[in-house]
Amino acid sequence: MANDFEVGVDVGVDPDAAWRLAGDPVAIRDWFGPVSDIAVDGDLRTVTMGNGAQLLERLVDRDDAARTYSYVVESGIPGLTSHRATIRVVEAPGGSRVLWRQTATSDVEGYDIEARLSGVMTAGLESLRDRLEGAAA
Repeated sequence: MANDFEVGVDVGVDPDAAWRLAGDPVAIRDWFGPVSDIAVDGDLRTVTMGNGAQLLERLVDRDDAARTYSYVVESGIPGLTSHRATIRVVEAPGGSRVLWRQTATSDVEGYDIEARLSGVMTAGLESLRDRLEGAAA
């Protein structure tokens, strides 16, 4: 059971360029396929998924100089007692690396957020990479 994990993707653009897209809390709808719409009001982000489900998230701990921000899911995912995710961009050979970490607790026995989310998160980061590298071409 893995309820604290990270996925990442190398991107052939400089970290500042990657951060402009990865660090925009609204632009995630442009590269993360399951999201159909996002509305931000202050530090609250309402995420509408393609299946109609809505998540209420609080944006926390943003640091543009370090190219990182975190959000916590306050409601919308059944069984979770806590959830925190962090998106960050770091320098890497040939450009940058975008990392997405998830940490969760659940009152559901055997809950495994990595099994539930790692594939779709990796696909999202690959879409982000394709978008960034296509824009740089």
